[in-house]
Amino acid sequence: MSVVQEIKEDLIGSALSKIEEAENLLDSLKCYDDLDGMQKLSRKIKQELNFLKKIYKSSSIKKEHLQCSNLTHFSALVGVLRNTENCQCVNKPFNLDDRKIVVDMICDGGLLWIKVVARNPKSLSQICMGNAGYGVRSILDQAEEYLDCAQLYPCLFQTPQIRFVFANGIGTKLCSKLESMGIVVEGERLDNVDDNLEFDINPTSELSSGNTSRIRKVNLDVSTLLAYTSSVTNGSCMKYVFDVPVLNQQAEWECVRPVKTLLDAFFKDKKLYSCETAIESFREILHVVGGPNEIKRGEDFIETITVLPDDATVEDTEDHEDNEFFNSVQFTPDKSLPIGGKVKERSLIIFKFGDRIQAVTVTSNDGFVRAAKQQGIHFVVLVHESRALTEQKETTKARLK
Repeated sequence: MSVVQEIKEDLIGSALSKIEEAENLLDSLKCYDDLDGMQKLSRKIKQELNFLKKIYKSSSIKKEHLQCSNLTHFSALVGVLRNTENCQCVNKPFNLDDRKIVVDMICDGGLLWIKVVARNPKSLSQICMGNAGYGVRSILDQAEEYLDCAQLYPCLFQTPQIRFVFANGIGTKLCSKLESMGIVVEGERLDNVDDNLEFDINPTSELSSGNTSRIRKVNLDVSTLLAYTSSVTNGSCMKYVFDVPVLNQQAEWECVRPVKTLLDAFFKDKKLYSCETAIESFREILHVVGGPNEIKRGEDFIETITVLPDDATVEDTEDHEDNEFFNSVQFTPDKSLPIGGKVKERSLIIFKFGDRIQAVTVTSNDGFVRAAKQQGIHFVVLVHESRALTEQKETTKARLK
């Protein structure tokens, strides 16, 4: 038998195996007929099955046909479904800006969203490094979409938890990055598959502007006001184990990389400013989510800040001499940044305020900073890790260590 014939025989065998897999998968779904979205999932599997049968009968099987099959993903999804309790829906679509996000599984009455990932772990890491075709989104891009979408569809006044299940495992670096974003990760952690990946693990992000030491004015974003007054940044990071995974993650980071220490060092000998929108938003969040000590700490912090109108300019500040540094980076009238995605109206007001008064905007909103950079707008920023208000959760969603 020639090499060509051997390859063809192997492809035929692989196609038969996938046909059998698809048929078995359809049989296994019969017990889930009443599950919302299952009929749609079954139709997709049938489409894959019909396609495989068609190319098998025509003897026109190519390796690409088998590699591009979605059957691997469907098999992984059903495997996770079998081991998951309280699933209410599969393949649930949600609107996010101008596109749809399809969530593989909705569980716990809507409080848990699950995405199943069956891709090869090395491939996941390579895509994150940019080694993919145009338009291919990395798992980090998908994570941001899930997180953004979950914010738009709260359940019982709570943002749904996002869980990514990696059927074939995930590299340790990529896993840590996803967890730092607030994603709960399930799947085998694999060493050495993403050694070439580089993620920032320092207290300040690679998005932070350089050469800002001579700028003596600081513009405080809402995220920084929250981080500075949080209980977790003021001594409680080693005291509690939270029921909420992202709060545990932030507490662990705080033990290693204390944000308030970073901010205090940066604020030294500088003048602190905030716009009215930032202060109003901060106070609103503080008095709803904050505990009594966080509220007092926050109000005391506001007393140290010069609050100016949203449309203030450099002339309204104490140090109102133009800084040449801003001439090459500032948000000039000929530039625009449309609202949408990571660019929220409140954030745009706050960042433009900092730009006009020629201050370094301190923030943990890396999504906004990155979205602006992608459109050619480089705000002067110090980007730090995020910290949430935790005092209320310490009494209701945590236990002492």
